[in-house]
Amino acid sequence: MPTLAGIYRYAIKSSAAEALASAHVQLEGLRHDRRFMVVKPDGSFVTARRYPVLQTVTARFDGARLTVLHDDHVALAEACADFDYQSFATRVWADDFSAWTTTQRLDAWFSRVLGEPVHLLWLGEQSPRYRDKIDTRVSFADGYPLLLTSEASLADLNARTDGTHVMAQFRPNLVVADTAAFAEDTWQRIRIGPVTFRVDAPCARCVMITVDPARGQRRSDGEPMQTLLRYRKGDDNQVYFGQNLVAENEGAISTGDTVEILA
Repeated sequence: MPTLAGIYRYAIKSSAAEALASAHVQLEGLRHDRRFMVVKPDGSFVTARRYPVLQTVTARFDGARLTVLHDDHVALAEACADFDYQSFATRVWADDFSAWTTTQRLDAWFSRVLGEPVHLLWLGEQSPRYRDKIDTRVSFADGYPLLLTSEASLADLNARTDGTHVMAQFRPNLVVADTAAFAEDTWQRIRIGPVTFRVDAPCARCVMITVDPARGQRRSDGEPMQTLLRYRKGDDNQVYFGQNLVAENEGAISTGDTVEILA
């Protein structure tokens, strides 16, 4: 029986992963997952695709205070009570919506990390971004509330490449163990603890998977994209690894939970 081997949260879109022993699943995704996003002054979103250094930022958010850390910059902690709360127009891909400004200190901190002027936005307690395609609210995530991968699929990839790749390159929320490689591609509906999930669509991968998360730099050999192109390319020429999930109810999940395949 498959089990839940890992739970990962990203307080800020494109920041380093936070490993959790347990988490509360909401319809918008894991609680406090990708509730913040770095944007340019015009509101366009900033990610590690173009700014891989973001993956070396550690962010922790408890619902009341955001703390950000980086090896080359002094740590900063800011309370939500001190946010500016000015409505700021932004966009994630084709979705236009507004989020809240945070503080000038956070803006300045991220501007130093990235080397250009940026702002840090917060979604608030409830995301204003509603996606008709999946009939639910979504955080600052690319398109779905949650992403699932498996240890067996990563092992299969590593068996086909000269180097060793880590799960952090694929930025999942949930990692399952005790499956065959890419078994998750056949799942339609699963249950973890008290929460049921719709396995909605395979995840098309981009240049993000070529970023070394420890160094915040892209790999010069273009891996693992080059290897995945040989055996994980769909008819649409997209490379797929992992599955996008939509939660059907809310509840707490923990590592070690059984992953029940409902369909």
